[in-house]
Amino acid sequence: MKSIQQKVLATVFPLFALGSFSFAQTTEVTANLLSKITRPAGEFNPADTFNVSVGSLNDGLLSLTTKTSADGAAGFASWYAANSRTLLNWNSVVGADITDADQFYRMATVNSIWSSTQNNQALALVTHTTGSTIDSIALFDLNFQWGNPADTGSYPFGVYDFISLSADQVTAVYGTADASQGTYGTLTTSSVPEPSSSCLFVVGALTLTAVRQFKKKI
Repeated sequence: MKSIQQKVLATVFPLFALGSFSFAQTTEVTANLLSKITRPAGEFNPADTFNVSVGSLNDGLLSLTTKTSADGAAGFASWYAANSRTLLNWNSVVGADITDADQFYRMATVNSIWSSTQNNQALALVTHTTGSTIDSIALFDLNFQWGNPADTGSYPFGVYDFISLSADQVTAVYGTADASQGTYGTLTTSSVPEPSSSCLFVVGALTLTAVRQFKKKI
């Protein structure tokens, strides 16, 4: 694994060392899946495949408190798609097979989704589909924000250079992230999207901040 990380870092860092950064609206990003992904107890099958979408909710996590058309997993996925921006997708991932191996690392040159008017918190939506219907989802806060690609004096030039979907590095909004299961932990989707206790804390903190800012303006 050290050799993989050294190879990845050796490739990424020279790109970010170019001060002029010719393509201001794009950047090279490395994503890796580390934690195994499962469905809720009683529904899990080792052959389960999942789709992972990395991006941002246009109005941030606070918008989860006001959504009105997100009933069930499929409803939430539709609402999220209509109210978010996507940096990259990683489809048809067999959740039980995820290991710290080359096939779970992906490098791509992508267009930045940073916005001066919308929320830039980095999120990962994980979905499981049976037939043509999404039956379980999980939403994870990646704990950083996308940067402005036009600001070449900042790091890391518009998007985080290394995105890791690992239970010990994310905060579960919907679903769970258990870092104690396996080498890198296990991420689990939810059939009925209900906020985790950590999500309630995050949303509560965001709401309190918004209220304080509102009072200051009055």
